Amino acid sequence: MTGRELKVVKLVEPELCMNCRFADLASVEMADGKVQRMLYCRRLDCDNWDYSSAEAAKRVEISGDIDGENAA
Repeated sequence: MTGRELKVVKLVEPELCMNCRFADLASVEMADGKVQRMLYCRRLDCDNWDYSSAEAAKRVEISGDIDGENAA
C-alpha cells in the first residue's frame, strides 16, 4: 500500500459491506497510535461512504475476507 493516502471514513449502511466481495477485515493504526479492527474496501469508489469525518490512517494490515471464504 505504499504511495496511497489511506483514509478512515464512516459507512452510511455498514451491513451492506458484510456481504460485499470488495470488503476485507483489517487492523488500522490511526494517527494517534490506536489500532482498531475495521473494514477495508478494495473498490475505492463506493457510494456507501460518508466523507464528512474522514481521518488519515497511519497503517493498515489486511487480514482477509469478512465472510472467511478467502481468508488466509
